[in-house]
Amino acid sequence: MNLKTEAILIPTENKLRTIRILLPENYDSSNQSYDVLYMHDGQNLFEDHLSFSGHAWQIDETLKKMKIKNLIVVGIDNSDLRLFEYAPWPGGKEATKFTKVQVGGLGSLYAYWIVHTLKPFIDKRYRTKPERSHTHIAGSSMGAYISVYIATAYPHIFQTVGSFSLSSWFNETDFLQHLDQSNLQKDQRYFISVGRYEESKEPSPVNDLYIQNSITFKDKLMSHGVCDITFILTDDSHNELSWRKIFPKFIEFINQKSTHST
Repeated sequence: MNLKTEAILIPTENKLRTIRILLPENYDSSNQSYDVLYMHDGQNLFEDHLSFSGHAWQIDETLKKMKIKNLIVVGIDNSDLRLFEYAPWPGGKEATKFTKVQVGGLGSLYAYWIVHTLKPFIDKRYRTKPERSHTHIAGSSMGAYISVYIATAYPHIFQTVGSFSLSSWFNETDFLQHLDQSNLQKDQRYFISVGRYEESKEPSPVNDLYIQNSITFKDKLMSHGVCDITFILTDDSHNELSWRKIFPKFIEFINQKSTHST
């Protein structure tokens, strides 16, 4: 695994943040430049022993099996401020039920840091294709929530967006209002997946909430003229093993050139 680490100062906590960069196997033996996929919860992406759940996405293994040699993956570690950084607005009623305290509100600063500090650093230090058409962002749960925010706040930077188990319930009112007020680009591409059993194998309001969040998001994009959308309802749950299973389809989506909607 050609995995590098960097440490970059992040203003949300004024500390160095670990960044994990997965380079293609042919990186050192070629002069090629590469697409870049930015992802959150970096500890959970590559190695099981670092993952919150004990199971990583194993992105390196997936890309190796798929023989993907045109992509750099940048994983941004989370911190104790995760629920603050991954939320542009303070949590709503649903979030307060879950967290018991007020969290959120640092997402716009986190997004600004990614666009104005992290991306320029990656583009300078590694052989990237910095153009929008080669720049992608994705995440799961709250990582999906912030990914969508970043991509719609900076639509001139990101072409493809991966939303896995979107947690827009955190503050769906402000989330949907943001989408309505954003300059959504009709040529942006969205991959949306959600599981039938996000919380439980039994029927539950939380399962329904996650599904409805993703459907509402898809419908909102379409109402603004965005049509290059893949929407997948899986039979999986809210964990890294589930996201690992669906991730290859997202990689295929990134590499597709034709516009489509399903």
